[in-house]
Amino acid sequence: MKSLAAILLAVGFAGLATADEKKAEAPKIAGTYKLVGGKKNGEPVGDDAKKPVYTIDAKKIPIADKDGKFVMSYKLDGTKIDMEILEAPFDGLKGAKGYGIFELKGDTLKLAYGTEKEDSRPKNFDGKSGFYFELKKEKEKTKE
Repeated sequence: MKSLAAILLAVGFAGLATADEKKAEAPKIAGTYKLVGGKKNGEPVGDDAKKPVYTIDAKKIPIADKDGKFVMSYKLDGTKIDMEILEAPFDGLKGAKGYGIFELKGDTLKLAYGTEKEDSRPKNFDGKSGFYFELKKEKEKTKE
């Protein structure tokens, strides 16, 4: 009986480890992207936001527009993304939080987020409130 309990306990812990491993397997969004579309509170982003190349690494997302450059740290959890502004062109924004969702399909990354509080996390990518960006991953250049 004690052996059976020990086996069940060991299997239970193994199952927990597998669940944690699966949770840690969020898609990797790192790469170089071009902004192909987006909205801020329902209004389309300007063409100036589409000019820069966005290089997302394993920890940070830079976003530039006519107002300046923002750099945010991020953490992925399933389809959720939580962010914190590390750099901003305006006083008082550093440390602000963003709560969002993301979707990575092929070379297209969709990112939508709100900045008020955690319950401002969008439910979809319509861009009616908060921020919505659609980015296209650039092809890696091959060395010749």
